[in-house]
Amino acid sequence: MKFTTFLLAAVTQIAAAAQQPTAIPPEIVVVPSGALRLKALLWLPDNGGPFPAVLFNHGSGSSDAMHTGPFVITEAAERLGPIFVKHGYAFLYLLRRGQGLSADQGDFMQKLLQREKMAKEKKLEKVCSFVCSPPTIWMT
Repeated sequence: MKFTTFLLAAVTQIAAAAQQPTAIPPEIVVVPSGALRLKALLWLPDNGGPFPAVLFNHGSGSSDAMHTGPFVITEAAERLGPIFVKHGYAFLYLLRRGQGLSADQGDFMQKLLQREKMAKEKKLEKVCSFVCSPPTIWMT
């Protein structure tokens, strides 16, 4: 319950600070994922820790790899990170393969989904053209 209350307060602060620039710069870190080296933006409180941490998993609903929703992906991170740090949390904003600073680490998820959809549609077309075609009537 305490975290939910904090999260609601953070979202409210984000809305209020939407036009303000980030005062706390993040550190860019590398997070290994198999053969990939994903980038992440990390904010740490000044007190040296230990402190609770938030691993933020951004959405992938945008049609391009540089946005998450209406925001440029790094802008979204720079709005969230300082708010959590202000409340004593470490904040890690991982950039998925093919997105933002990890653009060179594999294909963007929407690209993979589109490729899979096209492959399935082609397979369905082949099956349907065979199964759904009108029967051939042979007359002798």
